[in-house]
Amino acid sequence: MAGGKETPRQKMIGMMYLVLTALLALQVSNAVLEKFALINGALETLSTQTDQKNDAQLKAIAGAVTPQARQEVKDAAANAQKVRDLTAATIAELKKVKAQFLTISGAAGIDEKFINDHSSKVAYAMMDPRSPKGKDYENLLNNYAVNLEKLSMGVKFEKLALPPAEMEEFKNDKKNKNKSFIEFTFENTPPIAAYASVTEMESQVYAYEAIALQKLAEIADAGTLKFDNVLPMIIPEASSVIAGSKYTAKMYIGASNSALKPEMFKDGVALPVEKDAQGISYGKVEFTAAGGGYKNGIVEKSYTAKITVKGQDYTLPVKYNVIAPTVKISSGALSKLYINCGNEMNVEIPGLGTNFVPGYSAADAEIIKSDKVGQITVIPKSKAKVKMAVSNSGTPIETVTFEVRSAPAPQVLVEAAGREMNSKDGVPRAQLVS
Repeated sequence: MAGGKETPRQKMIGMMYLVLTALLALQVSNAVLEKFALINGALETLSTQTDQKNDAQLKAIAGAVTPQARQEVKDAAANAQKVRDLTAATIAELKKVKAQFLTISGAAGIDEKFINDHSSKVAYAMMDPRSPKGKDYENLLNNYAVNLEKLSMGVKFEKLALPPAEMEEFKNDKKNKNKSFIEFTFENTPPIAAYASVTEMESQVYAYEAIALQKLAEIADAGTLKFDNVLPMIIPEASSVIAGSKYTAKMYIGASNSALKPEMFKDGVALPVEKDAQGISYGKVEFTAAGGGYKNGIVEKSYTAKITVKGQDYTLPVKYNVIAPTVKISSGALSKLYINCGNEMNVEIPGLGTNFVPGYSAADAEIIKSDKVGQITVIPKSKAKVKMAVSNSGTPIETVTFEVRSAPAPQVLVEAAGREMNSKDGVPRAQLVS
C-alpha cells in the first residue's frame, strides 16, 4: 500500500478481518457475526480519527503558503485540498453503498436483525452480473487510487480493489486465486460482514489519503522558514540626536536560521553575505548615491532588495532621499579668476567629510591638484567663463562658473629708510643708500 506503514492497531484489525473472512466459509454462528459488528465499530472509530488527523494536516499545509512561497509549495497546498475533496466524495459514495446494504436487508441500522441476518441477499446484489452495483463499487475504489496518485506529487498507489491473485496471502490459494475482487469480497457473505468490508475500505481510503497528505506536507515544509535566532531589531530615524529633541525608532522582530544560507541582492546584483555577532546573516548594501532631478534640493530614489532562501524570493522596494550637495569654495577671488595665472582655491562639500573623493574638469582651464584634498590651482587659458565640474568618486555634484579677467598692471613702490616714498617729492640724497 504505497509503502505506508500500518500501526499495530491497523494490523490487529486487518488480521481479525482476515480470520473472520475465512470463518465465513464455515458454518457461521451468531457470535461470529457479532464480532463483525465489533470490528465494524472499531474500523469506523479508526476512520474518524484518521479523518481528523488528515484535516489537521491539510490546515498545516495551507499555513505554509505565503505570498512569497515558490510555486511548488502553492501547488502542494492546492493538491492537498483536492485530495481532501476527492476523499470526501469517495467516502460519501461508500456510505451510500452501506446504506443500500441496510435497505436490501430491510434493517434500519446495525441492529440485532441486521447482525443476525445469515442470508446472502447483499452478496447476490453485489455479484449479480445484471446489476452495476459490484462493478461500480470496484471502479470507485480503484479510481480513487488513480486520481490520488495524480495529486500526491510523487507517491505511487496500488489499486484498492485487489483480486486474490494480486494479494500476497491468496495468490497461491487454488480455491481463491482465480476469483474476482467482488467474488472474493462478497461470496457467501452475510450482510454484516459485507457492511464491515466496506467500512474497512473506508479506513483504507483514509490511510491512502494520509500518505498523500504526508508527502504534500513534506513539500510544503521544505519551503517553510523556521528560525532559531529571534531578537529585537531597531531602526532609528536618526542615529544621532540633539539633547532635548526626541529619539524616534521602529522596533521589529528580527529572526534567522543559523543553518540557512540566504542569497541577497540589490537591483539583481548579488551582495556578499556575512554574519554579525549574533549570528544573523546580512548583506552589506553600499553604493554612491546619484543625484539629479532635484526638487527643492531633494530627489527621491529607490532600489530593489531581494533575499532568496529555500528557493523563495522575498523582495522589497527601498526608497531613500538624496539631498543636493553644495560646493563650498574658499578663494582669494571667489567669482573671478585671472587669465594665465594660478588661482588657488579650496573646494569642500559639507556633509561628505572624509568621504569626499574629488574630481574636477573644465574645458577652458588647467586644474592642478595639490597633495591636500580639496586644494587646487585653476589656470584659465582664455577669457571665456570657466565652468568647473566638481564630482565625488566619479558622481557629478555641481558645476561652478567663474568669470575670467586680465591680470592687473604691476605697481612700482619706492621705499627708503623703511618707508614708502612719494615719487613726486623725490628722495633726499642721504637716503639713497637705503
